Amino acid sequence: MCFDIAVSNESFAEGLSEKLYRIFVLLTLAFVATSSFRPMLDSVDIGWHIAQGRWMVEHGAIYRHDAFNYPNLGHAAIDEYPLFQIVVYLSCLPGWWGPCLLTTLAHLALLAIFFNAARRFGIRASALFATSLGLMLLYLSLAFPLRPHIVTYLGVATMGIFLLRHRSAASWIEFWPMALLQVAWTNCHSGFVLGPGLVVLFGAEMVARQIIQRRVLPWTVMRTWLGAFLLILLACFLNPFGPARFYPPFFQDRLESIRAYVGEMEPLTSGGAALYGEITLGAALVMVLAIVLRRNVSWSFLLLAVLFYVEALGAKKAWPIFGLLVPLVILSSHAFASAAPRKISAWAGNFGLALLSILMAAALMSRFDGSSITSLRGLWREYDAGRSELPLEALTWMKANGIEGRLFHRSEDGGWLQAGGYDRGETFADTGFGKYDEAFIHEVGLVGERPVLLSHYFEAYRPDFVICGNFCFRWPFYLKQAGWRLIFYSPNSSVWTRLGTRDDLATVGDQQMMETFQHDIMANGRPADLRFFGRNILALNSLGLGDFAFNELTSLPENLHLAPWYWEAARIMCSQEPLLSPAHRNALLLEAETKYDNGLTAEFRAYAHEADGDTDGALRILEAIPPGQLSDPSAELLLKIYLERQRPEALALARRTDCWDLRNGRHWQYLAEAEDRTGHANAAARAWEKAVFYYPDDAELIEGASVFASKHSDDKLTKIIEACGKIYNESQPLSAPAY
Repeated sequence: MCFDIAVSNESFAEGLSEKLYRIFVLLTLAFVATSSFRPMLDSVDIGWHIAQGRWMVEHGAIYRHDAFNYPNLGHAAIDEYPLFQIVVYLSCLPGWWGPCLLTTLAHLALLAIFFNAARRFGIRASALFATSLGLMLLYLSLAFPLRPHIVTYLGVATMGIFLLRHRSAASWIEFWPMALLQVAWTNCHSGFVLGPGLVVLFGAEMVARQIIQRRVLPWTVMRTWLGAFLLILLACFLNPFGPARFYPPFFQDRLESIRAYVGEMEPLTSGGAALYGEITLGAALVMVLAIVLRRNVSWSFLLLAVLFYVEALGAKKAWPIFGLLVPLVILSSHAFASAAPRKISAWAGNFGLALLSILMAAALMSRFDGSSITSLRGLWREYDAGRSELPLEALTWMKANGIEGRLFHRSEDGGWLQAGGYDRGETFADTGFGKYDEAFIHEVGLVGERPVLLSHYFEAYRPDFVICGNFCFRWPFYLKQAGWRLIFYSPNSSVWTRLGTRDDLATVGDQQMMETFQHDIMANGRPADLRFFGRNILALNSLGLGDFAFNELTSLPENLHLAPWYWEAARIMCSQEPLLSPAHRNALLLEAETKYDNGLTAEFRAYAHEADGDTDGALRILEAIPPGQLSDPSAELLLKIYLERQRPEALALARRTDCWDLRNGRHWQYLAEAEDRTGHANAAARAWEKAVFYYPDDAELIEGASVFASKHSDDKLTKIIEACGKIYNESQPLSAPAY
């Protein structure tokens, strides 16, 4: 267990506590520093920040209009991150180590703020506080380390500790350093709104404490904290956009399109949710122990911790802020201690500190274990081999071969292309959704989810080249159908062009692709992150190399057949275009039914039986899956069968929220049908609107929505359907109206 240590003399145990605490501090700093020297540009979000920072430095102006993406050129933008972007661009000038050094300094500064606060509040060797910092690092690991969010982490920590130290401030003027912090924060990240929030809640707590203690209204205290709040609030207006700067944090995060297409706005998956659920139990225990041992705590910090925990259940970007509040709550228990701490044996604290130091030492050593996927050596080796979600090798090839023109790609790849020099209006989109309106955000998201729409995008935007990154594993099938030519291939990226364009570049043939794939495996081994390998296999199948993809998948070592990604890849190849041959599907089904655990292969087997027309067999398999383990694909097939058989369980399954992907238009279609059958016309209408929003190209779905709209005289739904029909019957941008 980890308890606070009451240090009242220099006994042997208490002296040992000091030494153990220093060891923990050194190990923690070393771990954070070494962790920062991983590939820092290997993020789908950092590239466009660098490109915008470069644009501002070169033009000597604030980025106010989209200058990179041709569908959005000239569109007014509120740049949420100008100061961060300039700093991160300048850090790139010395080379790859510049962003690493910037990340190291930022995260070490965050730890230094907490360690210094612990010293100031007299926590000379607290295992409880050390535990809270360890938990904080676990929560911070959910976000990529070099992002504007780090400024919010620094802002929350600095502001929270300043408030604790100035809880008895005599004048609002004492808060001028925080006003300067707030100006910088506002110009780096939209999390700046937490600054005024922290001050107003903490100030209200100080007033409430005075009222409780003195039984009178403390006018002086009220004026002090009102002045402090107004000072911090006014500091927020010192930005290039004035009051408009408050628009993004309060509007965009609630857009349906952003919630659907931005990963950090989605909750954790089942495995991650279970893991962080257990970690959160530890965080709650730490905070409860702080209250019990110190008998007091900041009410406002505790309230914020609860609020961000609730928020984190629906959006994983809230977890790091919750993690920051854990050590702040521990610090507040010392600042507000209403009595002498309950004395606990120093040896109990020593045990906690020793355990934490061992864990931190193990984490540090893992950074140097070359065989580990998380080691620095392993991460850089994979990066150098092009194992990334970004089209690393494609960009290198494009620059070497003078590829110029209008590019088309997923938004995740746009920032990398812009940072690499394609920042003069050649890219389609990047992940900086703050500069787009809702309709274009929806359009950008649709192409990632519905590659069948590619031909419509090509007609609307007339691109010259298509770049496929690791996420585009289903695109080749539709590119080939649309008559595009493959001119570069690597396992994780490819480049395509229209027929008649760049005829000097040869078309990559099937044999060359297979040889390239096998040469990459021979030279670099399989990707350490086997999700990349699974996507590579799916891309091969999409390229028309089904037999080769099947052989490469099934010839993997036996232990890899036990991985969930293996059977998910098999399911996709057997249920989505282009389909594997029936012979290959039956071979996989035979393997699944005779060699492996039913739970591992249940989803694949259900889809395989359904493809063979055996819906009874598929239903038996799906109903045997524990309700808490249903995934989006398994829930979709189960609901489809329930509706076909008019089973009463259909509505309850369709209404569940724990197993469905928000972007699954088929789910919204089935929910609408289930609601309509039970007489809930209004609920059915709202579901149909979402179905059309997410699958506007699906003829079956649109027909069902049209029948419903006609039957119920639903003018709103009719207009949405008509707008979608106009878009797909004419060659124009696909931006459908929001429902």
